[in-house]
Amino acid sequence: MKCVNIVIVGYGVGQYHCSLIEKAAELNLYGVCEADPARLEQAANERKTRSFDILDKVLKDEAVDVVVLCTPHDTHKPLAVKALSAGKHVVSEKVMCLNVREADSMIEAADRNQRVLSVFQNRRWDSDFLTVKKVVESGLIGQPFHFESSVGGYGKPGGWRRDKEHGGGNLYDWGAHLVDQALLLAKAPAVSVYCKDQHRVWGTTAENHAQALIRFADDTLFEVLVTQIAKISKPRWYVLGEKGALQKNTFDPNEKARVVAEVNGMPAESLVDSVPGDCTDYYRNLADVLLRKKDLIVKPEGVRKAIAVIEAAIKSADTGKVVAVAQV
Repeated sequence: MKCVNIVIVGYGVGQYHCSLIEKAAELNLYGVCEADPARLEQAANERKTRSFDILDKVLKDEAVDVVVLCTPHDTHKPLAVKALSAGKHVVSEKVMCLNVREADSMIEAADRNQRVLSVFQNRRWDSDFLTVKKVVESGLIGQPFHFESSVGGYGKPGGWRRDKEHGGGNLYDWGAHLVDQALLLAKAPAVSVYCKDQHRVWGTTAENHAQALIRFADDTLFEVLVTQIAKISKPRWYVLGEKGALQKNTFDPNEKARVVAEVNGMPAESLVDSVPGDCTDYYRNLADVLLRKKDLIVKPEGVRKAIAVIEAAIKSADTGKVVAVAQV
């Protein structure tokens, strides 16, 4: 049976990708590419695989099928286009890129070279999200019209994630996951965003607190809060529907979701078991796509819609105005 040979580019967050690939049948961790000699040595010792110090060497190796980009956010577009043009399939860490224009360039390169392009939106497989999705789709709380999705803590960002020029900040980090989840839960297109951000405590050029209110065409409102200056976190999820409500406090798959809904016309409270999730399924799907021509779950065109929302949120934070989401 053929295995898909994968090279991880960037051994920071790339270590996590390595562990998932090693668990997925039919995928082979062929090598790691890392510019930092010490980290490259670490990868060689830990993974017992091939080492590359520059991307060009990876792209010249005909045995390489897939390149996974675990590099700073502002490098995703140029590196993806380069790898796709060299005939490699590409997985980009989130955030896919910095704006819709870059997303279009990546998609065009994938189409032109007939290669697969995907984005590591692994939080689609999180237990908390799957639980909210199940409750919403069951109709238990009726038509949902208000979502609050929050991830926060208190801690200093490090490295390039402190810098706006490299795509640092919370909107491009956790915000990329929460906006992606919002678009999967909503039943209508996103039409506008109002966002406020903060640059406090840590002295970073990138924002370290952002609150975005996304309005959808059916008037559903979805609030995304991402912060690194919260000593107390909000509930992970709070959802209002026309006939009920849901609250899920944490990511913990053992924690039940609290649901209050109408039963025979009367409010009744229940605790709903969390749906199990396994983000290794992201890479299992990639194997299915490349070896059996199955449908790709995380398509770049879908992630592009999330990039349009994030781009509008950043513009809103900069201008203090409500900004329309690009629909083209």
